[in-house]
Amino acid sequence: MPTNDREVELRRAAVPDARARAILRGREIAAQDLRDAGGAYDLEQVRTVLGDISRQMVARKVEAGQLLAVPGPSGQRIYPTFQFAPDGSLLPSLPAILAALPTRDPWAVLNFLVNSDERLDERRPVDLLREGKSAAVLAAAAHLDEQGA
Repeated sequence: MPTNDREVELRRAAVPDARARAILRGREIAAQDLRDAGGAYDLEQVRTVLGDISRQMVARKVEAGQLLAVPGPSGQRIYPTFQFAPDGSLLPSLPAILAALPTRDPWAVLNFLVNSDERLDERRPVDLLREGKSAAVLAAAAHLDEQGA
């Protein structure tokens, strides 16, 4: 086989298949969702924002559904900044929203929160939460898995 044919064949073999492209697209969507959320704090930053609480307390808040964490670089958790009020406290309505969602997958939760939703007149749940309009977000979260919603 001439060199050119080998190069062509190697190039064809190196093209990602549909599954591989879907994985890559999922990563791109997750990164965009995180940007749309306003970025994220690392563990030390979130400890500081929450008043120098311990690492264990941060972990407990995540496990209790009071704080959203998503996998970050090197598998370390990162904490989207939208969930913190200007004074550094956690948005009081967030635990109820997290509990109402039909998924516990942190990326799916983040995706719901930062993208416009027809149940919310095409507004983003995160924007409504910042405005203190948590009842509408709670209702949308509770009905997220319904067909046609």
